[in-house]
Amino acid sequence: MDMPLPLFFGAKFSTTVRFMIHFARHRLAFRLLVPFAPRRAGARARRLFMTPPRHPFRRAELDALEEASPFSVTLPTGRLVCWRWGRAEDPVVVLQHGWGGRAAQLRGYVAPLLARGYSVVGFDAPGHGMTGGRQSSLVHMIAALDALLRHLGPVEAVIGHSLGGAAASYALAQGAQVRKAVLLAPAADIVGHTRRFARHLGLTEGVRALMQAQIERHFGVRWSEFEVERVAPRLTQPALIVHDIGDRDNLFGEGETYARHWRGARLVATHGLGHRGALHDSAVIGEVVAFIAAAG
Repeated sequence: MDMPLPLFFGAKFSTTVRFMIHFARHRLAFRLLVPFAPRRAGARARRLFMTPPRHPFRRAELDALEEASPFSVTLPTGRLVCWRWGRAEDPVVVLQHGWGGRAAQLRGYVAPLLARGYSVVGFDAPGHGMTGGRQSSLVHMIAALDALLRHLGPVEAVIGHSLGGAAASYALAQGAQVRKAVLLAPAADIVGHTRRFARHLGLTEGVRALMQAQIERHFGVRWSEFEVERVAPRLTQPALIVHDIGDRDNLFGEGETYARHWRGARLVATHGLGHRGALHDSAVIGEVVAFIAAAG
């Protein structure tokens, strides 16, 4: 596990130590469960896989939210916490964060979009940020985005980061009224991600497959329905895909997969931004805003 030097100092030290102890505890539990109770191991893995990480809000995030008007949208699972920057009568751009994220992480896009005459709406998905609940999933994120889009009516664009890009793509394929799409470091290989998750926890492929089957039964949907090869060919919106060559969370090939199957999509390769750099890089933000504002 790569760990930046600052994590060894100050308040962050205790957070890092707690994470490592938490992770080691789960590995030990699975080492005991997998040989003797694989189904229980699968159920435990499912709960862990569907529990997004939570982090304290940064001051800059809270400052950005204070400049917005809060509102909520009702979901079957509870209340979806949302914010709007700008005037309600202006065309809307929706921000969709990724796994373990929240709306304020995309705050760098707000001022440039407002300057071009848009209003900006963001939300914290179920189990994330200020929205309630402990568990979440791609299905939760799609349902939240779909409910918000129905609340807003037709919107100008959706900007989706990481798993949020996958959620946005599926919502568009289901008929959401969105004119353009921007995917930042989108996730395309859900099964591949679960295999990495399983390796980190020392799970066998059999237990990983049990976990997947349990999740599919819980939601009544097969993961194959979310495959980019099935979703992207149904999309007609102009799309901009930004992906960093060195992304270690969602590999660059995942962005290439979207671009290959989404007719007319444009892929922009970046260097040195990693997985989250596109959230605040001024050059990327400028290109995204120009794409949204362009005619056509």
